Amino acid sequence: MDTQHSSTGKAPGIIEITPPSEATIKTQSIRLIASGIMGQFTTMSPLVSLRKSSDFYNCYDVRLHMYLPDHARNLHLDENISSAGTIDIENGPIEVREINIIYDNPEIKPEIYAYSLWDISFRYCVEGRELPCIRVRYVIDDPETTHGTVTSVEKT
Repeated sequence: MDTQHSSTGKAPGIIEITPPSEATIKTQSIRLIASGIMGQFTTMSPLVSLRKSSDFYNCYDVRLHMYLPDHARNLHLDENISSAGTIDIENGPIEVREINIIYDNPEIKPEIYAYSLWDISFRYCVEGRELPCIRVRYVIDDPETTHGTVTSVEKT
């Protein structure tokens, strides 16, 4: 779990801000797959697939699967995906595009959560410089439970 403080102020994680790389979300789909799921999960971080679009130049297709508490509301992508920064991973520093998943947690939090499985698919097109990876994170009101993952372009 990523529990360090961000210099971006959006969610936990140390990132050194680099110049933005202009990009725009062209299409997106948010879909609830299942709800009322109980049990232990191996990860609460989003599961991410990233690949270059075969149809459009300088475009990328992203697919996310994530478990969120059943009571989470207002799930959406942050429209600003031009933010960039360098983070340290196991193999050293890498520059990433920041993609934030935003949702609201209610004020009353139950002791035992049931979870919903969500699918978010979107295509974004780069108008600035290319970045080798994306960092996808949840932005919620409780930084201790914020999770994220770094993903590079799928090799084919």
